[in-house]
Amino acid sequence: MSSLNNTNGIATALNAINWSSMMFTRFWCIRMFILGFIGHSLNMCVFTRPKLYLNPCARHFIALAITGYAVIFIILPIRLLQFGYSRSLFIAPVAMCKFLTYLFSCISSLNYYSRND
Repeated sequence: MSSLNNTNGIATALNAINWSSMMFTRFWCIRMFILGFIGHSLNMCVFTRPKLYLNPCARHFIALAITGYAVIFIILPIRLLQFGYSRSLFIAPVAMCKFLTYLFSCISSLNYYSRND
């Protein structure tokens, strides 16, 4: 009887950890979406000014803001569905899985300044 209670306690603890992890992912992704949208929008507003637009460095930052938009509008919602709501797009046919993996790799590599390499 004691091992049954112990097993139920472990299962309850694991369910609580899984639930709290899903809730954290949901709120974290929504927060990152909002902050990312605001931050990249401010970058676009600042670096598209006529005085700064001709500067090559400003154009580089505009390109990074555009790829940042791709991250928050493509990768983040899919990751939210995958880890926050347990709906994975990678279970689909192999061709779609390969395409999504390729797309994620391309978008992530375009937005290289966010890595700590």
